[in-house]
Amino acid sequence: MYFILIIFGSVSLYKALTSQEERKIHRLKITKQMVNSKEKFVKSNKESQLQKRLNETEIKFINAVKFQVIRIIFILVITVYYLVSSIIENNYVDYKIFAIPCALFIVTEPTLKWSLSSLLLNMISERLNRKKIEEVFTLFDLLKADLDDLHSTQNVNMYNIIKQSLPMFTYIKGSLSRMLSLWKSSPEKAKTVLYEEIGGENTKIIGEIIYKIDQTTKEEALDLIEAESSVFTFSYYQGQLQSGKKQKTILFSFFTLTSILVIAWLVIFVFGMFNNSIDQTTF
Repeated sequence: MYFILIIFGSVSLYKALTSQEERKIHRLKITKQMVNSKEKFVKSNKESQLQKRLNETEIKFINAVKFQVIRIIFILVITVYYLVSSIIENNYVDYKIFAIPCALFIVTEPTLKWSLSSLLLNMISERLNRKKIEEVFTLFDLLKADLDDLHSTQNVNMYNIIKQSLPMFTYIKGSLSRMLSLWKSSPEKAKTVLYEEIGGENTKIIGEIIYKIDQTTKEEALDLIEAESSVFTFSYYQGQLQSGKKQKTILFSFFTLTSILVIAWLVIFVFGMFNNSIDQTTF
């Protein structure tokens, strides 16, 4: 009731001290400032590191602007809920409740390396990258199969082979399509598309293989693939080993931190009970 009276009195005072024309000008200024702030917010988030990371995960239903708006609204709602609950139950503001919104702000901050949202984005990105690498190996096997089907006197046409193989892929289909669009004008640029968009030594090797065996004979192409297959496989397993070690480190750190927090909470809880018992005894 107190806040409602303050708002009502402020609005009435504002109307009494200003004319209708002045209020119109003030509204236009405020609207302009809000529009400019909105444009700056949208522009900064579209060009942010968060948007780049969301692009890496290929999530289509959310962008950096939507993520930040949902995050801010969620934290504000939680803050208001605990604030109102504290006032209703205790008749005063318990400032300890602000620890919850602060913790949520830190946990959902994507720029922090060890926040929950950052770890989740990393997991999605790594899973997608593994799927892409698996399809790169499928492409490698398809190349060998298609080369076996060629006649001995027939030259290799990589453009047609890759184009006919497109329906077989889901995760690297877009990258292969962009490779084909560049192939006829600049094969040297086309061979780097997979490496630039997916990354990893495997994509670099297969790009070189595709570039080298184009317009060669069947025997030359098969010899080149056999020569590169051992290097290709070794680099894949080496990458998988490094990825596995990294995941184990992250999981170990997460469970260690969780255990420390649980122990800390137990210590604080026991200490609080001990203090309460001492206070009651003294009383």
